[in-house]
Amino acid sequence: MATIKDVAKMSGYSVCTVSRALSGKGYLKEETRQKIMAAVEELHYRPSTLAVNLKTGRRQTLALILPSLTNIYYTKLEKYMESFASAKGYTIYLSNTEYSLEKEKQLIDNVIGMDIAGVIITPTSDEHAHIMKLSEYQIPYVYLNRTFKDDLAHCIRLNNQTSAYEAVSYMIKLGHRNIGGIFQGFENSTYRERYDGMMMALEEHHLTCHPQALLFDINPENIGAATNAILQMLQNPHRPEAIFACNDMTAFNIYRAAYILGLRIPDHLSVFGYDDCIMANIVTPPLSTVSVPVKQLSSTAVNFIHHYIETGTFLELPEFKSSLVIRNSVKNLTIS
Repeated sequence: MATIKDVAKMSGYSVCTVSRALSGKGYLKEETRQKIMAAVEELHYRPSTLAVNLKTGRRQTLALILPSLTNIYYTKLEKYMESFASAKGYTIYLSNTEYSLEKEKQLIDNVIGMDIAGVIITPTSDEHAHIMKLSEYQIPYVYLNRTFKDDLAHCIRLNNQTSAYEAVSYMIKLGHRNIGGIFQGFENSTYRERYDGMMMALEEHHLTCHPQALLFDINPENIGAATNAILQMLQNPHRPEAIFACNDMTAFNIYRAAYILGLRIPDHLSVFGYDDCIMANIVTPPLSTVSVPVKQLSSTAVNFIHHYIETGTFLELPEFKSSLVIRNSVKNLTIS
């Protein structure tokens, strides 16, 4: 990473002169300014705006880019992120990609042209080369709940596969054999990993899942379409007796479809969610779900960016473990 001293050395001017050229304060010959800016461009130097703002008393800004603001999981995430960012002297610039890769790319381009200290992002797909180019501008970034093997140092990962395996294994332990699953798109690794975890649990217990008991590409935020798809699943001859939902928003759509059909949860249909949103403990019956450590994710993301800005080095990022929260949405079939 180029420093202001590198710019001074390449341009042939003092650090003080370079600093004045970058700040636009004080008189400099145009020739001098052009030479300095040419060195800045060649070295891809980006001034430490954090250092500048600490001197001026201004707060820094972190860009938080999420795929949805309708999903209440992300609302919870944003709340913690803002709290930890504020404690470090940052404000949050919140953006929503609406699951659009093109919009995500445009937001990244916008961020490069802004006075942004760092980027925290949950990418909408596996494509991430446009995010990696932030490093060319010395803008630190971190991915939330994503695993990119070619950029692992920037990934805060969750054990999605293991957690899904444990959730489905729990339903099997309670006597369920006809288990279905509902998943959003596999454009990113998260839902693929949760699907793999479900399949791993079924295979371990020598169980199979009928194709009509599986739904894919279900967007739970499109309530009408999601509910209709689930209604069809619950009315076909191979209706599952238990469903693993890839997230709580999907689980809530299952609740709605069950209500429409007069099915009682868990008497007629068991449901297991993922995320442990605030509504999971409010719906009736309270939803058994996988609790994602959102607080730790948020703290780690902010600390990762802050540490880099202060030291120019990256912290090692862990893989976080989720845990099962058992409530009342799964019936125990082993009790006679």
